[in-house]
Amino acid sequence: MGDIIIACLTSLYVLLFLFFIIGLVRTHRYKGPKATPSVSVVIPMRNEEEFAQRTLEALDQQDYAGEWEVICVNDRSTDSTLEILEKFAATHPRFRILSLSADLPQIASPKKRALESAFKIAKYDVLLTMDADCIPRKSWITAMAGRFVDGVSIVQGPKQNNGSRTAPHLYQKLETLGYTAMEAAGFSLGRPIVASAACLAYKKDLFFKVGGFGDLINLSSGDDDMLIHKMMKIPGTKVCYNLDRDAVVETAPVHTWKQLFNQRARWSSNGTNYESKAYVLLLTMIYTYYIWLFASPWCVAFLDCPWQWCAFAIAPKIIIDFIFLSIAAWKLHSKRHMLFFIPTEIIQIPMIVFAVPAGITGMFRWK
Repeated sequence: MGDIIIACLTSLYVLLFLFFIIGLVRTHRYKGPKATPSVSVVIPMRNEEEFAQRTLEALDQQDYAGEWEVICVNDRSTDSTLEILEKFAATHPRFRILSLSADLPQIASPKKRALESAFKIAKYDVLLTMDADCIPRKSWITAMAGRFVDGVSIVQGPKQNNGSRTAPHLYQKLETLGYTAMEAAGFSLGRPIVASAACLAYKKDLFFKVGGFGDLINLSSGDDDMLIHKMMKIPGTKVCYNLDRDAVVETAPVHTWKQLFNQRARWSSNGTNYESKAYVLLLTMIYTYYIWLFASPWCVAFLDCPWQWCAFAIAPKIIIDFIFLSIAAWKLHSKRHMLFFIPTEIIQIPMIVFAVPAGITGMFRWK
C-alpha cells in the first residue's frame, strides 16, 4: 500500500511539472504593436529607507510615451522612508505620496490595505504594482503597458534576484527562477496558478469589478495569486505573460537563512485559504510528497524501509526539476543559476517541509 501511495504522489508531482513545462515552452516574446494606456504605478513602502531612493530614481528614468504617474504609499514607516519620499516628490510632480495614518488598526495584510488605498486615488486605467526593493529597467512601463492589446486585462512580468554569491543568495536566485517560470507557464496557458505583485499589471476597472481585495484583506498574503484567481472568474478575462527583457525587475534577496525561512513561511501562510478546494487539495498532496522526500532517507536508514521507496520518489523529482529549470534558464537568460541546482534541490525540501506549518500557524513576522 505504501508503495502505491508514494507512486501516486510522485506521479502527481511529475504531471504538474509537465504542465508547467508545456506552458513554459509555449511562452514567447510578443512582437506585435504595443499599446500605450494610461498607467498608475503603485509601490507600497514600509521602512524601506534602504531601497526607496534608488527605486524612485529608477522610476524617474522611465521612457514611457503614454500618461503615467507613480503613487508611493508610506505604510506607517518608523524610519526615514517618508522623508525620502516627500523630498523626492517635491521636485518630481509625476510622483504622489500617500501616507497612511499610524493610528490604523493592525490587520493580517497591511500591504493589501496600502495597495487598495492607492488604487482608490489612482488617476489612470492600468494599475502596475512593484515592490519597494525592486529595480525596474528604463523601458519597464513601456514593456508592461504595451501588452494590453487584443483584450488583455492582466499582465504578469518576470523578476530576477540580484545579490552576491553567498549560499542564501544563490539559492534564492534559482528558486526565484523556478517561481517565475511557473508564473510564465500558467499565464501562457491561460490558467494562472501563481503570480507575483513585484511585476504585475491589471485594468483598474477589473480590480474594482471583483470588489477589490475584499475578504482577502484578512489574509496575511494573497495580493497577487489569490487576486488573480478572483479576477479569472470574470468571463472573458484574458491574461498574458510578458517575456520582454525590458519587463524584468530585479528584486533584492534577503541575506540570511533565518530571514529566508521567515519569508517562505509568510508566503506559505495562506496555503489552506484558497477558495478552490481542488487547489488546496493539490497543494496538500504536493506538500505530503515533500514530507516523504524529507523523511524517506531516514526511514530507509533507521526503519528498514525499502530503498526503492526513497529512490523512486527522489529521482523523478530531480529529473523533472532539472528539465523544467533548464528550459526556464534558457527562456529567461539565467543559465548560470543552474550551477547551484543540486544544493538548491537539497535545501528546498526541508525549507518547504518546515516553512509551511510555520506559515499556517502564524510563526512569522512582517516588517
